Amino acid sequence: MNLILWILLALHLLLTFVYIWDWFRDFGRLQEAVIRSVFCLFLPYVGFIFCKLVDFFQKKYPQAQMDELYLGKGEVLDELDLLRPVDMKEELNKAPGVDTLRSADYDFRRRMVMETLKEENALDYLSVLKEALANEDMETSHYASAVIMDLQKHIQTGMLEQQKAFEKNPQDLEHQEKLESELFRVIESGAFDESSLARYYLQYSQVSDSLLARESPEALWLHNRVTIDLRTGDLRSAQEKAARFVELFPDNEDAVVDMIQVCLRLQDRELLDGFLNKLGAMPVVLTSKSLQYIRFLNGTEPTEVTS
Repeated sequence: MNLILWILLALHLLLTFVYIWDWFRDFGRLQEAVIRSVFCLFLPYVGFIFCKLVDFFQKKYPQAQMDELYLGKGEVLDELDLLRPVDMKEELNKAPGVDTLRSADYDFRRRMVMETLKEENALDYLSVLKEALANEDMETSHYASAVIMDLQKHIQTGMLEQQKAFEKNPQDLEHQEKLESELFRVIESGAFDESSLARYYLQYSQVSDSLLARESPEALWLHNRVTIDLRTGDLRSAQEKAARFVELFPDNEDAVVDMIQVCLRLQDRELLDGFLNKLGAMPVVLTSKSLQYIRFLNGTEPTEVTS
């Protein structure tokens, strides 16, 4: 009888070791592996069957997060993983962008999301973070939300610094340029919803008006203003700024694209045809940026470069 018990115990320990080792090689989550080991060791065979059932349902219904049954909500991630450095460029090259969020390893997803906090150009990952909000892994979604909130706070801090510098000397060109650039970056970042951007639109228009009132405005100021006017639906202002952009910078391709976009938004075919007819006389180099519009609109393929 004792021999049979020893044999069953040995089989139990061997089964537990093989299962835990195999599982850990696949997922690499030490915290969860330890907890699974406890289940299997102290609940002979029953613990093993329970873990296998969890594995089965987790594969069939990944959004259900079955591992929360024994880890507890919010404890799925091995928190020590957050302290381990991740080479973002190397990892994103292996699984770029949104593909990273489809990795079978949930820890990897979460670590990649949290690593964006350490990136200076975190805005470059905003589209991926927004995709992560809808991820079936609840913890990945939670971390993405936290990172986006931190990113918003960082952007607002930079904005406040530019605003304070501008308020000290509102007539200074350098401060005006920096504030206009920062406001444009905030509006176009995609980090805020439209209701949160309302106050930034007003301030941007005021600073932009001040810059464009100068005798020789820069092309970037005009391009940015047309972009914001189209975004807010101020088509009259967009048309005015686009026409001035073309007049002052006839060799700038952004001016061509901006004017075409304004005509399309106005649904003014006569204005559009008149502008397209003038293109041949403009000293502008047309590339794919503008040619894609022109080819579609008039069925031709202008390649003429004038000087």
